[in-house]
Amino acid sequence: MTKQHKLLSLAACMGMAFAASASMAAEAPANTTKVDLPRTLDGYVAQDKAFWDYLKANHPYFKYLKEGRVVGKFTMSDRTEEWVEFGGGDKYAKKVGRHTAVTYRLPYESFLDLPNKFVGPKKCGECHPAQYEKWERSRHNKIVRFPEELTEPVVAGDLKKPLYNSKASVLPEGINPDDVFMVMGTPRTKYGYLDKWLVRGTYHIEDGGDLSKATGTMVAGGNQFSRNWAEHITPEVAKKINAWDPTFPVKLEDFGAQSSKVWGMNSYGASNRKQALFQPGSSYCEICHTWKFDFKSQDELFAALGDAKKLRAHTIAKGVSCEECHGAGAHLYGARGAGMPSNCERCHQRFVYNEGDAAKNPKQPFTSFFKSFCPACGTEGSQSHYTKHYQKGMRCTTCHDPHEVTANDWASQYTVPNLKKECQDCHTTAAYFFSQGGTHSRNKCESCHMPKMNSCENFASIQRPDMAGFDNVRASHIWRILVDPEKKSINPPEGVTDRKQVSPKGWHLTKDDGRPYLDLMWTCGRTAYQDKHVVDAMGCHSPIQSKFPEMMRFKDQRTIYNKVNAWQTPVKEGYAKVISDLSSIRDLLKVAKLSTADRAQVQLYAEEARINCAKIKDDGSWGVHAPKFSKQLVEEAQSYTAQALAILNGQQDKTAKK
Repeated sequence: MTKQHKLLSLAACMGMAFAASASMAAEAPANTTKVDLPRTLDGYVAQDKAFWDYLKANHPYFKYLKEGRVVGKFTMSDRTEEWVEFGGGDKYAKKVGRHTAVTYRLPYESFLDLPNKFVGPKKCGECHPAQYEKWERSRHNKIVRFPEELTEPVVAGDLKKPLYNSKASVLPEGINPDDVFMVMGTPRTKYGYLDKWLVRGTYHIEDGGDLSKATGTMVAGGNQFSRNWAEHITPEVAKKINAWDPTFPVKLEDFGAQSSKVWGMNSYGASNRKQALFQPGSSYCEICHTWKFDFKSQDELFAALGDAKKLRAHTIAKGVSCEECHGAGAHLYGARGAGMPSNCERCHQRFVYNEGDAAKNPKQPFTSFFKSFCPACGTEGSQSHYTKHYQKGMRCTTCHDPHEVTANDWASQYTVPNLKKECQDCHTTAAYFFSQGGTHSRNKCESCHMPKMNSCENFASIQRPDMAGFDNVRASHIWRILVDPEKKSINPPEGVTDRKQVSPKGWHLTKDDGRPYLDLMWTCGRTAYQDKHVVDAMGCHSPIQSKFPEMMRFKDQRTIYNKVNAWQTPVKEGYAKVISDLSSIRDLLKVAKLSTADRAQVQLYAEEARINCAKIKDDGSWGVHAPKFSKQLVEEAQSYTAQALAILNGQQDKTAKK
């Protein structure tokens, strides 16, 4: 049974439940959608049926298919698949007896909910100019744009121009600006498109064809521009990586499913020339890359489909705009949705159900959603969910200003978020130690504790979790570094011992003591061309990206562990010795017969030693933040306890006191 058949079957089976839940009033005219909120999850699924019916009758794909001009199998991908079954939702439902959207937080309202009460961000800006100015310059505003709005210098309005010295452009072969409703993405990572029938662009057109006229051949994949591949993982760099990892592809054909005819134009939501998702924007895209229309009914919307200019003219909001969080019309319409009916978690807390984790700890049955071998974009919240930071009450807005999510120029390659609270605001001792750390003190806490680990793509062919690269564009939110020569942050399914890149299925973040962690390779040796911390630090210790001498390029985790262990061992051993000496001093003070002056001196020495030890413990890095400084503090503490013990044992050098 195809996904589309499953959808229709589910819709039929839900008929009575759907009516009972009043998701759509029976008395509503056929050309309107009257919705009583909140609707059920099944109600959301059934709502999509009319749109599917329209697409099956009108989208060019079905004409191409009927005439045998399609290369690759297109799979119907609907809301049932994405919202009910995805992320282990089907397995979780069997366990708990209810459907759950495990991976995706659903939009408060869909673009299919018509008429709506959206007023658009400019209207909000009339009374909230400070917030609007911040938001307007952010990537939240720019992630969904019309073709004419791609004004960044590298594109300059030409969506067919080759970018970054490659042959790849914003739009793929056979897809022109008038064929698309809008473009998703920014120069930071990638460009994809939503066609003018509001279907995700998982294809391109060959043989000189025109999508609008349904000429040529529709081909699965070869659909998305990737800056990482176009500019950084060039054929020359691929050969350099291959010298270290012989399994890394060096030719376009070696990239397999993610490949295309043009280096830098990849297959996303598709396998090159073999398979692609036929996926309406209502099933997937609008969850995060959002837009809303001012049509009065779905009939009006359907009449505009296929006409990009008409759709754009009736677009009242797009991107992550005010009303996506604060509700349609917010307080302007009788407080409907005013406040925060949605928040960061809608797009940034993507979980999957993990049976292995559930078996180990029923209270922690979820882990982060993965794209191939790496955590996906949007998993920042699911990564942090089981950390001490989250358990102590820290949330996204503790650190982030939700309006000014982009501190630097939105068109920059690098993510630099505006932060209202930074690590050193809470971790003051660690910040002080770090400032004494020599070369590393020029870096930031996030340089090591928040490496770019997440991927925006599904490119298994270039992801190497054991080697900490090479498709890493979003910051991890795990923070805790585990100092271990072998343990890895990312692991295959239980029982799989072959860690070679055979299959990405089942790879996940591993918990240690109930919490995820960063391994040393990700912390110190990652290859991430879009990680500003790595770039500013001359490539850190990446074996590929680093500009340091060969001896400072770390090709395996044990090498890093040995370096870290050399820093930590004298600090840990010295600390343990001081703590033991302090215990002895405390016991001896109870029985020792000392003069008042000597007793006071012992106590002063012991207190100074305790202060140094407290600093080392509060810092928590055991020498990593500042190896020389930490060792010096330990040695000072040892001197203090030695002097105290000398007095207690009657061995004080009398001449030294004079």
